[in-house]
Amino acid sequence: MKVAILGHFLTEKQLKENFPGGKYLPVCLIKFIISLFPKKFRLVSNFDILGKAQGCVVLVLLTSKQMMNSPKEKVRKIILDSILYCQNELKCNLVMLGALTAPITSAGLWLREQPEVKLAITTGNTYTAAITIQAAEKAMELAGLDEKNLNLAVVGSAGVIGEAVVKHFNEKGVHLILVERNMEKFERLKPSLKGNNYELTDDIKNIIKADVVITATSHPEALITGDMLKKNAIVVDVAEPSDVVANINEVRPDVICIDGGRVRWDKVGLGADLGLPKNVGFACMTEGMLQSLEEDKNDYIGSVKMEHLQETIQWAEKWGFGLADFTSFNKPIDLEKFKRIKTEEL
Repeated sequence: MKVAILGHFLTEKQLKENFPGGKYLPVCLIKFIISLFPKKFRLVSNFDILGKAQGCVVLVLLTSKQMMNSPKEKVRKIILDSILYCQNELKCNLVMLGALTAPITSAGLWLREQPEVKLAITTGNTYTAAITIQAAEKAMELAGLDEKNLNLAVVGSAGVIGEAVVKHFNEKGVHLILVERNMEKFERLKPSLKGNNYELTDDIKNIIKADVVITATSHPEALITGDMLKKNAIVVDVAEPSDVVANINEVRPDVICIDGGRVRWDKVGLGADLGLPKNVGFACMTEGMLQSLEEDKNDYIGSVKMEHLQETIQWAEKWGFGLADFTSFNKPIDLEKFKRIKTEEL
């Protein structure tokens, strides 16, 4: 089975670095040149998956800002064209919607409505949610935090990943601070909430009360600044691009900001530079690879099914994938920081 991993440039810096001669050209000129291309995507690499399946990386030639700020139908057309290329030219059976290609296509639901799309579709959100939960629970354990006696904030809580994370911790009785851009967003989340051990807010500044913050939005720029976080807060940032300002470790050395959605890739090489540490990959891409290894041709789009979340964990264990060592903006985190939080809490 062959999986196509679909992505795009996260930042203008990445655009300049990957465009031929880009370091000598202004971003506006690079964007103009790309706008003249007949195809707004390109094949980056082909790769082997544990000798059992095949994969390829296809890149949409847009940045995160362009993905979010351009007319939606225009961006959707580029995504559709790239997927049909994967299906018809590259003979892929499955496409994994990376980064913002998932939310822009309504978590893949819009693509499923297009009759010419025959291959299976996954957003990668299921295993991303699973690895996010694992990262948060491991961080709390390292810091000696009792999840029954803390506040856990979820930013983007009504999004696909956020919803799955909320369901997990709500089921366990953790007190939740749920954050969304507006209160109407909570309407789809409310039916799945149990009890009353949570609060809903459209003011992100309320995360100041949280001991642990999980953030998973599709915003093209950082939302969380140092002054928004409680002393010794732990943040698991799943967003790509990051939801947390890049200088967080300098302005708030007490805070631990963990790169979310990261998985050990000991035996897989994409043949493409993701800008990640060696032998580390994204959970969303991992899910696409796992599905191809399992020869599962089902769609996994829209909301995360908690049963499938557990299934992806089993797949990962079977094929030797798992939570990567903690990093912050791709630099290793000194585990002594967790011990210091534990000492101060005591």
